[in-house]
Amino acid sequence: MFKTNTNRLNYGEMLMSPDGFRLESAIGTTYSLDLETLTAIAFSMGLSEETDSDLMHNPVGLLNALSTVSNKIVIFCESGQIKLPSSASSMYLLLEKMIVPVSLPYGRKMKTYPAFHPKTWTVTYSNSAGEKLYRFIVLSRNLTFDRSWDVAVSLDGKLSGRTQPKSKPIVDFLEFLNKQIKSDYTGAWEKRAILSHAMKELLKVKFEPDSKEFTDFQIMPMGIGEGQYDFTKDPFMQDTFHEAVVMSPFLSGSVIEELNKPEKALKDCRRTLITRRTELEKIQNGRADHFDVYVMKDAVIDGEEALSSDTSEKQQQDIHAKIYIRRKGSLSELYLGSMNATYSAMNKNVEMMLKLPTMKRYLDTDSFLQDIFGGSEDNPGNPFEAVDLTKTLPEAQPDEADALEKVVKKICRLRGKAAVTEDKGKYKISICFDTEEEFENTVISPLRSNKSYGIVRNIEFPDLDLMQLSEFYKLEVKGKTQKIERVIMIPTANIPDGRDREIVESVVKDKQTFIEYVSFVLSDDYMLTFLENTKMKTSGIDRSDANLMPAIYEKMLRTALTDKEKISEINYVLNMIENKNIIPDEFRETYETFKRTLKLK
Repeated sequence: MFKTNTNRLNYGEMLMSPDGFRLESAIGTTYSLDLETLTAIAFSMGLSEETDSDLMHNPVGLLNALSTVSNKIVIFCESGQIKLPSSASSMYLLLEKMIVPVSLPYGRKMKTYPAFHPKTWTVTYSNSAGEKLYRFIVLSRNLTFDRSWDVAVSLDGKLSGRTQPKSKPIVDFLEFLNKQIKSDYTGAWEKRAILSHAMKELLKVKFEPDSKEFTDFQIMPMGIGEGQYDFTKDPFMQDTFHEAVVMSPFLSGSVIEELNKPEKALKDCRRTLITRRTELEKIQNGRADHFDVYVMKDAVIDGEEALSSDTSEKQQQDIHAKIYIRRKGSLSELYLGSMNATYSAMNKNVEMMLKLPTMKRYLDTDSFLQDIFGGSEDNPGNPFEAVDLTKTLPEAQPDEADALEKVVKKICRLRGKAAVTEDKGKYKISICFDTEEEFENTVISPLRSNKSYGIVRNIEFPDLDLMQLSEFYKLEVKGKTQKIERVIMIPTANIPDGRDREIVESVVKDKQTFIEYVSFVLSDDYMLTFLENTKMKTSGIDRSDANLMPAIYEKMLRTALTDKEKISEINYVLNMIENKNIIPDEFRETYETFKRTLKLK
């Protein structure tokens, strides 16, 4: 079940459309977001290809994928937690319409900002016969290329004839997400429409675990207000047990201390904690003296870094999975998702957990540890080691990065707004922040511009090109020894429609590239099409219109018989490109004939 060598999951594969189906909509949530990772996932969902495919480096294939899914995917992330990419590709601007940053209000009682921390996907697929499949995925993994150990589970479902109470928590969760979509961001209406449609259908979707070990489940959204689950009252925290396992990268001493109480223990009780070495000081002084405590070995954490030829690019790994197991008698319960074993996670953050009841014969402490240890505890390949909490551990040092993160959170809640104005063929962005405060050692700039200014109430960025206009902005916050660089989103009015056209024309530059794009759209095998196009480019084969256009028309005829909806996808580029040297009038006329004949929208 948890064998790290055989039970591995591929993020991209989990989201690919099943055979015969295509993506209808996808709603994702994550704490931190990497634009490159989102591009790879959109590619995988759009073309049903592996994220490490050579196609990822083909601009035509990538544009095809993004144009196919950009109006079908909505991603919610913690505001201020979008990673600054190493290079600001113009393609990233096409991701704007997918992303919703979430800024939860300051908790006066807690004197801190709650975190938007769930990691989920709610996906709908459909086929040409009108059948639909639904998939709900709960993960501990953020939408990044982080190499830490994570966990995920996927539930598939189909429409039933009646309301399904077990699906109601998903709908409650989506209702909360819908309220986070601010009207002044790009595509707000379209995003709300995707969520509203999903909510209507999901109430009657029956999800089932695809496993003999688990025959039931409970979905637990936390921190969403109405419909939220209170994990502090769950049997895991309140009831007695024979066994309890906690795998959590981050801890609060109070949470572990509660589980450590003698009155929780039944006969021959066994408690196990797997965490990060940096968290151990939080559970000293008897707070976890009834637990067997394990951490990942330093050699494993540093192993990939040691093997990397580029020492500037750290490839460290550690646990990031959040797994909880409770056994009482012959019954076991598995919990997994986004919730750390911390007070904040259980009491104020927005989180998502999934509970899977099962039997002891399928899951207990021994079977779990044997899986993650790769056998017995003393085997040389075991990536974990036991620790002795009675030994003196180094005290945790104040983390300057935490203080910088608080500055980022504060800036993200300033209710900034921006607008674009044209000036003599160039453009100017004017930003207004709702603040009189000046933020020292903090600068902001458009994502694809090097112009930067300190954050004050009013900021102007003049003399910008069309492709430098975006709702993405670089934010840099400096401390004494560290700095944080992030991408934040600011609603930006009046971005010209021509910007996206220029992005498309930067890829589809001529008639030959347009034909390549169309062949991608109509293809049943994207990799084969990619290889064929590459061969034609390098082999000297005559690629004149006389040879290629008839072949494209023939392919359109075949596609009309097998999957007519694919033909409508060509419309994206036809709307974006007006240059007749790229798309001849003859093709537009033929396309319109196909649309009328096939009654396409």
